Amino acid sequence: MIEILTHKLFLSSLTIVISLLITVYLMKRYQLSRYQILIYVLLVLFWSSINLIRAYRKAYAGGSLEVGGLGMDGVMAANIAAAYGLISIFVRLPIFAFSDFFKTRKFFIALALVFIIGSSIAVYFNPNYTSLMLSSLALGLGASMLSLFNVLFAETFSPKQAIMSVSILSVAPLLAEFLVAPIQYIFTATKPNDYAGMWLTSAVIGIVALVFLMFVKDNKSNERNFSVAKFKAALSNLNFMSIALLGVVVSFIRFATSGSNLVNFAKMEGIGMHPLGVAYLDVVYAIAQLFGGVIVGLLLKRLIGVKKSLLLGLGLSAIFNILLSFTTNSTLIFILTPLNGLGYGLTYNILLGMAMQPFAKDMREVTMGIYQTFFAIGIFYGDKIFALLIQMLPSTLQAVQLSQTVFALMGGLSVVTMLVILIVFRSKHERFLEA
Repeated sequence: MIEILTHKLFLSSLTIVISLLITVYLMKRYQLSRYQILIYVLLVLFWSSINLIRAYRKAYAGGSLEVGGLGMDGVMAANIAAAYGLISIFVRLPIFAFSDFFKTRKFFIALALVFIIGSSIAVYFNPNYTSLMLSSLALGLGASMLSLFNVLFAETFSPKQAIMSVSILSVAPLLAEFLVAPIQYIFTATKPNDYAGMWLTSAVIGIVALVFLMFVKDNKSNERNFSVAKFKAALSNLNFMSIALLGVVVSFIRFATSGSNLVNFAKMEGIGMHPLGVAYLDVVYAIAQLFGGVIVGLLLKRLIGVKKSLLLGLGLSAIFNILLSFTTNSTLIFILTPLNGLGYGLTYNILLGMAMQPFAKDMREVTMGIYQTFFAIGIFYGDKIFALLIQMLPSTLQAVQLSQTVFALMGGLSVVTMLVILIVFRSKHERFLEA
């Protein structure tokens, strides 16, 4: 046990050092200001409180009592996981509208932290369907704030550097992934798993982030950017709406095949991945996402363009999903996971940047709010797909077979989306992408 834990801490330290070196390089290369660095550190803390428990919601709810779970059925566990995306659909656009109306982003980030802290404490003291559902909703609310961070950070750069700002800031939540991985392992390395301890630790990190937030000023301008005219202009922009629809597909594929769904798959009987591997699934995914997210904004956009970067990202996800629809080998699943992370890193950062870069500063909150609402639809159905398939497919279907059905569907969807991009994004559409 001590030897494994030491090995785990060594790997964690290595990934943390790598991400910190990338952070230092980006800070020096692009001469980030003190304020930009404060936003970056705040996001690391904020996301750590979310990411520590996000991937374990379904495992906690649906796991057997013997392994520390609550023994809920598959539909209940899937509904808890899906609540994360459900609330995102309804709050991502209003968050921008309210922050614009009240002229503050800081208050809503603080509010999200309060909900995360409160719901995590509730789960610690009384873990049940209701408290886990509230926790998942709070995590979804917190994740919705990521778009606020992106706009807040992008406004410190020139208008044409939106994709670059997304690439730089994308390192922060991934650094958070690395920081919480050893904590996740410590709480899940032995049976029964101490899920309650994970939720309590999440609350503590949330409190630290809330205190740090007090030292970060609010850069929301006094002008009102939300208006009916701007909202209609964004919705009538076919180029932008095609980006928003791609966001639905990308988030759907990502949340159906990674995070809590991938962790749950890896822990199933018939797969039996070692706890060390399970704890590091998110990490190897995040390392690959980090690499993809950084190079797409700083290198690939210039070398091969946005369209080919999107095709490359979807192609990598397609390979991952198609292969996982056939294999139950835990080692191979672990090795293939970075392909999915790399693909998502490319597509997510490109689409997020394209929701801002072609537009003037006073339009970005509107376009980002609309884009994030579409993105949240994919998050919800990515988690919900398991509950839907459980009700549609024969009850004799084993859990592993159900997951592999999802991987096969996502692989097919990735290929179809690539074909649509090749057909649709031509002439004016392509010029919009390559702006």
